[in-house]
Amino acid sequence: MLPDQRKADADHRDRHVGLILFGILEILIGGVCSLMIPLMLFATAIASRRPDAPPAPPMPVLVMLIYGFIAAGFIWLGIGSILARRWARAILACLSGVALCGGILGGAWAVFFLPRFWAVSMSQPGQPALPPAALATIKIITVVSLGVIYVLIPGALFLFYRSRHVRRTCELRDPVERWTDRCPLPVLAFSLVAALCGIGLLAMLGAIHVFPVFGLIVSGGPAILLGALFAAFSLYLAWGFYHLNARAWWLALFAQLAYAASSAISVWRIDFAALYLKLGFDPRLAASSAQVITSPGFGWFTLFPFLACIAWLLLIRSHFSKPGSTPGGLDGLAEGGGLS
Repeated sequence: MLPDQRKADADHRDRHVGLILFGILEILIGGVCSLMIPLMLFATAIASRRPDAPPAPPMPVLVMLIYGFIAAGFIWLGIGSILARRWARAILACLSGVALCGGILGGAWAVFFLPRFWAVSMSQPGQPALPPAALATIKIITVVSLGVIYVLIPGALFLFYRSRHVRRTCELRDPVERWTDRCPLPVLAFSLVAALCGIGLLAMLGAIHVFPVFGLIVSGGPAILLGALFAAFSLYLAWGFYHLNARAWWLALFAQLAYAASSAISVWRIDFAALYLKLGFDPRLAASSAQVITSPGFGWFTLFPFLACIAWLLLIRSHFSKPGSTPGGLDGLAEGGGLS
């Protein structure tokens, strides 16, 4: 055993109990997500009984598939955490870190734009006015719920699974090398996100009616073809990043720049009320959503996720410049000091 390894083992604190508790939490989250499926089925059945109800769009089916996928993922990862598997620790550290960053960006979006959305929604003709106390209660519950779901829970998962004590606990209890050990965690996180985007786009192909690209609305067969191409590209990036392929890194960087330009141009040029109507939105919801999107500052705000992704790519660039090196310091940027 190397001296550094002996020192690491001497300082190691067993976190198996924490792995079990967090695993149970993840299984419970998966169970809650699975309960959304019968709830949506019930809501769809009730809505379809209305005499003036339009034909049911495929979107509820897609949302149920997404909830099923998320539920299965949480349960699978929760079992892996309880068993102290290396792959479960790595995946949970990656995805919780990504979710935390997304939650912070989403929280900033909510602070700036949810009040505008509420104000626009309340001002629609025929919309009953809510008492100020009821409206304030709804706002508080919404903000607190979003904070817990999108910041508190992923933040707790990230801080726990990034701990060196948790990593060493999993290494000792699961001594077999796993596929997640062959890729630095920050790069693995990007690979996982790209894979999930590709799978999600493939699942949505049947529901894709329109696709905004550089200020143009692509619809019908071309939109489905474009979605399939984006899905294939995302899956290629997932493969390339996992294998530390420098070409995949450059393609991802150029793609993010193109996506950012397309998003900004689309926000400033597209008639979003017409777009949402084509997507099957209720006319009032389409009008209120379009008003928020066209409000000052929204176009610039849509660039933040792309800028964050570009910063992420620049931070992990060094992992692609040494193709012959082994992944020492395996967890790279995602690792930090232990939790007390």
